Amino acid sequence: MNPLLNPIFTAKIIKHYLTDVNRAWKLKPEEIKRYQDKALRKALKYAYRVPLYHKKYKEAGVHLDDIRGIDDLHKLPLITKEDLIKAFPDNIVPPKYKKDKAYLVGTSGSSGRPVMMYKDAEYIFIEALGGVRQLKAYGMSWRKTRITNIGDFSIPKTTDEECLKKGLLKNLSAFFSLDNYQNLYTGEEAKNLLKKMEEFQPELLIGYTSVLMGIATLKRKGMGEKVNPKYIISSGEVLDSYSRNYIEEAFNAKVLNLYATTEGGTIAFECLEGGFHINNDFVHVEILDKNEEPVSYGEFGSIVITRLYPGGTPIIRYTGLNDLASFASNGCNCGMNTPLLKNLEGRKKDAIILPSGKIFPPATFPMPLAETANKYNTHQIKRFQFVQKALDDIEIRVEIDEEERNKKVSVEKLLEEIKKNYEKMLGEEVRIEVKEVKEVEKPAGETSPPLIISKLDRKIIEEALL
Repeated sequence: MNPLLNPIFTAKIIKHYLTDVNRAWKLKPEEIKRYQDKALRKALKYAYRVPLYHKKYKEAGVHLDDIRGIDDLHKLPLITKEDLIKAFPDNIVPPKYKKDKAYLVGTSGSSGRPVMMYKDAEYIFIEALGGVRQLKAYGMSWRKTRITNIGDFSIPKTTDEECLKKGLLKNLSAFFSLDNYQNLYTGEEAKNLLKKMEEFQPELLIGYTSVLMGIATLKRKGMGEKVNPKYIISSGEVLDSYSRNYIEEAFNAKVLNLYATTEGGTIAFECLEGGFHINNDFVHVEILDKNEEPVSYGEFGSIVITRLYPGGTPIIRYTGLNDLASFASNGCNCGMNTPLLKNLEGRKKDAIILPSGKIFPPATFPMPLAETANKYNTHQIKRFQFVQKALDDIEIRVEIDEEERNKKVSVEKLLEEIKKNYEKMLGEEVRIEVKEVKEVEKPAGETSPPLIISKLDRKIIEEALL
């Protein structure tokens, strides 16, 4: 049954829609903080009924009365990915929770075993409001703007994309045409994706960075003349500076970053002024160091999230994202009063670690390569990939666009310059090999080629990052 046919449920959703979307502009930071405090207490009251959280809090000696707001959040124990996996299915929701009426959603499992969790209808609608807010920030409408979303709509895999397609959009389609949405599968060939988009002519394009790069390459060759989105959103993978510039030049459109996860929904998005805004009224973000202490502004650490609305499987002080980020100390002129991420650095497991212990997150590591391309003003580099074979041995694989080969600079000189820049960056302690490959590697089970492949022992990574 469509929950929107229930007038009580519909009234709640309308109230959320009218109040939640505009909160980032309407409320001042101190007012948002008061809202967070109230929302956290409500979310904790719900979580305390969930066996996993109830047990954790009792073992830690923490009672709900000890948590008056966000400032007391550090008193609560952290919840790991393993905690959710072990507690599935009965201990991640309250007793008597109607699982048959909820959506069972799983993470991609790209960092190991997937996490399964429950999302009910109200949960999904509230989560979608983060996306509505993002569209508003771009001067776009969820009902009118033509949007192409290239996601993982594979079946029978249960993902947030499938939840969106079969849940939210299906329920809304009874009241709105939604002809302005085009959902494409990320596993299709770039030529097919571009052909379908040319028929649809999206104003907004959403996709993984690697998929957008593949489409951008074809766009540079004159294909997809009618595919001219106003904005492009990169999500699901690290958006490095080279890829951003490459895609922007190909489409003559601004590329914007989105940080969204199954567990946290739309956590942060980049506005038109370049501010990476956290939806902190929906999800509270902490960034912690190895010792589980907050990092200073500008320093990167591990993201910990707390979802500030109840329902389904609660997410309170969750560490399982394994993502690295840093907070920005400056504000933004766009009008939103939410805190900013300086950068989303990428997943822990994808970081480059040197023998000295120095760590380069995925978003930072491609910079010397981007500098080389800018120096020669060349677009020969179609794709690239970093393979860390050992702490002191890194291979850089470069895929060359045949139609751009040797333009403005020879491939040989280009690769030599890339190697020179990385030797300067990393020093003599690391062996650097730069080589041309026909195609970068796509490991089995991956939807797209990863930016970094680490061959390091897991213990080495954990010692450096955890």
